[in-house]
Amino acid sequence: MAKKTTSKLHITTPNVKTVSLGGRKKQKASYIQLRTGFGSGFLVEDCREGAKIYEPLLDVATAKDSRFHIITAPTEEDGLRAVEYLAGIFAEQDGYSDEQLEDYEGILSGKCLSPEEAELYYDDPDDLFADGEEPAYTENFDRIPIIKMNDALRQDSDNCNPDFWGMMSMQHMCSTKQERPWWLDCSEGDVCIVSNPGTDSIFRGVALAEPEIKCLWQFKSNRHVYVLAIGTDIEEEDYTITSAVIEYTAACYRIAGSEAQMSDYYKRLFTEQAKNHGFSFAKGLEVRKLSDKFAKIDPNHPCSRYEKIMDYLEFIDAPKMLNISNFEKLGIGKMSDQTEGCNSTEKMEYDLIGMHEVKRQVNNVINMLRYVKLREKHGIADKGFHNVHLFVGAPGTAKTTVAKMMTEMMRAEKLLKGDRFISVTGAQLKGEYVGQTAPKVHALFEQYDAIFIDEAYSLTCTGNSGMDVFSQEALAQLAVELEDHAMDKLIIFAGYGGRKVSEKNNLMNDFLQANPGISSRINSTIFFDSYSPDEMVEIVHRLAKLSSMILGRTEDQEIEAYFSLRQHQEDFGNGREARIFLEKCQRYVAERVSGMDPDDVEEKDLNTITASDIRLAIEELKKEQEYRAGKESSGRIRIGYTG
Repeated sequence: MAKKTTSKLHITTPNVKTVSLGGRKKQKASYIQLRTGFGSGFLVEDCREGAKIYEPLLDVATAKDSRFHIITAPTEEDGLRAVEYLAGIFAEQDGYSDEQLEDYEGILSGKCLSPEEAELYYDDPDDLFADGEEPAYTENFDRIPIIKMNDALRQDSDNCNPDFWGMMSMQHMCSTKQERPWWLDCSEGDVCIVSNPGTDSIFRGVALAEPEIKCLWQFKSNRHVYVLAIGTDIEEEDYTITSAVIEYTAACYRIAGSEAQMSDYYKRLFTEQAKNHGFSFAKGLEVRKLSDKFAKIDPNHPCSRYEKIMDYLEFIDAPKMLNISNFEKLGIGKMSDQTEGCNSTEKMEYDLIGMHEVKRQVNNVINMLRYVKLREKHGIADKGFHNVHLFVGAPGTAKTTVAKMMTEMMRAEKLLKGDRFISVTGAQLKGEYVGQTAPKVHALFEQYDAIFIDEAYSLTCTGNSGMDVFSQEALAQLAVELEDHAMDKLIIFAGYGGRKVSEKNNLMNDFLQANPGISSRINSTIFFDSYSPDEMVEIVHRLAKLSSMILGRTEDQEIEAYFSLRQHQEDFGNGREARIFLEKCQRYVAERVSGMDPDDVEEKDLNTITASDIRLAIEELKKEQEYRAGKESSGRIRIGYTG
């Protein structure tokens, strides 16, 4: 085994521990364990050694007087590091010593104590246990419980506070109370509350939602409350952060850096983890590319991923001098990006097969926005450009993908204020109760820079009694938002329709005719035609490459012939059909490999799609389609469109 060395960075991976507790549901408690030697020296030295994104924490002269500390950070790991730095400084200021920390070392590392051992450290050892001999969480100065914001919200709702939840929702929440959370007894020491706006709800683009800010009152008695708002798209002057700071007289820290600065820092973390495990890198190895690629595997915990990689390399007795072959065995070759170094326009050209007219129209939109921006720069009065578009076409024709690319292109040239993108369906815009739809639509436009509304026609699909009140409310509010935001957002309405669709099934026309206030603001219509058979073949090859599968060209004619038949069938799924085709081929690869002696299986056996696999896949797909067509023609209900 390689001998470990000491890292120059004091804090690489946050020192987070998790223990299983007693109770019916065996709750797990996670907390930050303070390290010996904590203090301001850790932070100063680490900033000097490359952790420059934490320099805002150096200004803590008045922060000690604040009970609440609001921290914004790009990843949860970055935020937890900030908490560990701050808590170490405050513990030093409060007079706690290394000796006190060492007394507790091992006790709070996730191991269970016997009642006899507990008596040495706790006034009341019964507090440490629940349900017999199983441990319960007890707060101490050297560990900081980590509480998910959703759990704090749920606990606040259990107190039946209807001010911001609404009476109907409160009745449901109060009727489904959970087991008493483990962290409720943490009422005096430090606590860490983690909010991740990117994963909580489809209408979250702000750092802290109003209910989250209000629920923090539960922690007013704690010594220090660290509130982490996690996300790469949190704006520097986010109004919700300001609101929380004012509400709780909080200190505020923004942990952030440019893309290059973050890449530098992650490269340093990757290098430190290698040194900690006794490894070094061969000359010429592109360490930055490796650290960036491995970070993408677990973007919220990149350093934890680095540590696990080094643990594994140590386990397999990898050489002390690491080269690219050591990492290729971990799959790093499969993560290569053909578009590295390309700008967003070049990336679109590479990523999208065919679609020449779509690419031309997208570039025309970008050119128009550049033109308007140049006129503004020269002080020429301009009425502006309504950045509102209509995407129509069959399913699987990359409408959502193109919308995301447009967002990236506009953001790269500062034609949009940000790149917060969201895709929702027309049905998702509707509220549950009368009066909820308009605020929901308004929040969408307040919180996102690019809004893609798919299946927009679902807002206007009418029953026997006509359009429902929720659809009417959504359409009315959309007209208002387009009036306010048509020139500072990217807004796209998308759905089934186009030039080769019957009038009966051209549902996007129904949507446009339902509200002239919307249709009059749409600046361009982009048609997404179905893929041709030869384009489908290229898509299959592209997907195979991304899956590290070897697919030769000898069977291209057979694949193209299959798609030539398939594209004339009414349920043809375009690009999605390529994925289905490839997965069917892989099933036959799996079947073939499973019949081999495991000791005889080589990598090429796992990765190669043979002519036989292709023929068997086509045969099975045809049988499935004939079966579905037979059921449909027998008079059973069919889901889809007829044309």
